[in-house]
Amino acid sequence: MTGYVVTRWYRAPEVILNWMHYTQTGCWENTFDGKLHFDCPYKQSISSIHSKHSNYYEDRLWEFQCQDTFNSNPECSWTSYVNDFDEEFTFVCPNNHIMTGMASHHRNYYEDRRWQFQCCRTNNYYSKCEWTPYVNKYDEEFTWLVPKTNYLVGAESVHSNYYEDRRWKFYYCEMIKNNFYRYFTKK
Repeated sequence: MTGYVVTRWYRAPEVILNWMHYTQTGCWENTFDGKLHFDCPYKQSISSIHSKHSNYYEDRLWEFQCQDTFNSNPECSWTSYVNDFDEEFTFVCPNNHIMTGMASHHRNYYEDRRWQFQCCRTNNYYSKCEWTPYVNKYDEEFTWLVPKTNYLVGAESVHSNYYEDRRWKFYYCEMIKNNFYRYFTKK
């Protein structure tokens, strides 16, 4: 991407000023201090998370990618807020659910976000679940990819008032196909 392309059509100021660091897909899901509401396309789940912090805004931009996940129509629901401002939280989707969306809103008084998650039910079940270590330091940009053959099912975050930022861990599981129905319906 060149500076000419960026300025030829309207782009948000943070895109124009940071065009050299613009993402491959070219779109953040939120603006600094703005609302974030992302959910994967139908029958997909989150496969990667990219985030960049600004010390000027004391907030983060977010970008997500998704992968094909569900064979049938999933039942999905959003949580209420899982944290208050400046609070640590640990969230895990209910059993046999996979994370398909993240939403938050920022408040300048706290320089923090409150978080919600969308989880969708799968007919398969978990095996070999584990937490990542922290994927970022305070004020650090990060990209985290869900390991192959695994699915994102949880998140943990701690906020620092000194840095006015959050560190993140993610919980992911391998899925095992549920062959129960097929086994008992063979002729």
